[in-house]
Amino acid sequence: MLDDVPRIFEAVFQCTLEMITKNFEDYPEHRLKFFSLLRAIGTHCFKALIQLSSQQLKLVIDSINWAFRHTERNIAETGLSLLLEILKNFQASEFTNQFYKTYFLTIEQEIFAVLTDSFHKPGFKLHVLVLQHLFCVVDGLTEPLWDASTVSYPSNAMFVRDYTIKLLGASFPNMTAAEVTKFVDGLLGSRHDLPSFKNHIRDFLVQSKEFSAQDNKDLYAEEAAVQREKERQRMLAIPGLIAPSELQDEMVDS
Repeated sequence: MLDDVPRIFEAVFQCTLEMITKNFEDYPEHRLKFFSLLRAIGTHCFKALIQLSSQQLKLVIDSINWAFRHTERNIAETGLSLLLEILKNFQASEFTNQFYKTYFLTIEQEIFAVLTDSFHKPGFKLHVLVLQHLFCVVDGLTEPLWDASTVSYPSNAMFVRDYTIKLLGASFPNMTAAEVTKFVDGLLGSRHDLPSFKNHIRDFLVQSKEFSAQDNKDLYAEEAAVQREKERQRMLAIPGLIAPSELQDEMVDS
């Protein structure tokens, strides 16, 4: 399919984007299928993305950002999953420095925008995975993420720390500079330990003004699902505790 992907892009990409980027409601089936197509290309034909022009690749990244900003859960999750796959593929490619220098800051900004928006709480698990990937990948980049002609930093990690403090400081004016700095330092310090990294972000969100007075069960959905499965396995281990009819219903649902 590598030779066909550019022709597919030519035929459907621009015209479909024009249909679905006017608002978040029109053409729901086109939206989901469009982002599913992008995910299939990103997963199975990654080399085709590398062969796109810089303008076309920017359009792909912009489209993914548009997807995970969506309030429709299926579309947002498809966009986030696709983004994570593309980030990992580019990290393993010879274009890793070039890609992250171009898109790192944009993606970080976009992810923090949805992470700190209470309408996007169902995507919390994937938001965390994308952020963790970004904060870890800086260790392996050999080119600076900053504009070397204007400023200088000892490392990409220090630059990302400074940039993130400024970004969150502007987003949370009700929080002190010390609170924001402590949070960002905690992110960088826990970035190689996913459970600690996730808990650190969740604590920050729950304490923030945007989330403090709301039902935040979506932020704990992953742990709740694990607990439900543990309880189900415990009940299955006790003969007769779960009726055969209930087990059949589960099999049908799955």
